[in-house]
Amino acid sequence: MKKRKCKRFTILGATLYYKKRGSFFRKTKYSLNYFPVLDISMGGASFLTNQRIKTGSAIIVKFTIPDIDFPLELEVLCTTRWIARNREESYRFRTGISFNTYGNGKHQNKFEILEKLKELEQRLCN
Repeated sequence: MKKRKCKRFTILGATLYYKKRGSFFRKTKYSLNYFPVLDISMGGASFLTNQRIKTGSAIIVKFTIPDIDFPLELEVLCTTRWIARNREESYRFRTGISFNTYGNGKHQNKFEILEKLKELEQRLCN
């Protein structure tokens, strides 16, 4: 079994919106609905949704994280890695995403996002 590089943790009440990554000429909009985040790490997350997002899709997610000392919204570039039927009736699918690498290049997430995720992990896991 492959071991994860990053520790996953749960943030109660965390939600996300997502949109497909558009091009320079084609802008996309975030989903109208928000979806519950099951867990998150510095390398990815999983969440519930009613729509099947094709594996390998480039998406942008906007996390909303409540009940901490500072309000936090993170916009993160991601790729869908897996999708599975949700056994519970609340949402149809569980979706796993990996975050794009961190850096200053095109299609990379800013290092500031990594720092905020590290801070969240320290607060919630220690």
